[in-house]
Amino acid sequence: QVQLVGLDEESSEFICRNTFDHPYPTTKLMWIPDTKGVYPDLLATSGDYLRVWRVGETETRLECLLNNNKNSDFCAPLTSFDWNEVDPYLLGENGTEDT
Repeated sequence: QVQLVGLDEESSEFICRNTFDHPYPTTKLMWIPDTKGVYPDLLATSGDYLRVWRVGETETRLECLLNNNKNSDFCAPLTSFDWNEVDPYLLGENGTEDT
């Protein structure tokens, strides 16, 4: 599971805002870079695949699953990725290629 926490400004304590199931342990999580607040709340996670989630007030749902491993039932974990800050519609990942 992934648990999203936030700071409750009134009590100055961290509280759980949202929890969602993630089928494989995450290796990295990143929010979409959005300094102007124009994009939806998107969270990318890596693990067995790269996933993009839409985070809402009450639920988080999978928007996109990116699987580049078409030749095998098994894959190496993805350990790193990054949002493109100039064009947040682009994500780059650093995975391994099956040989």
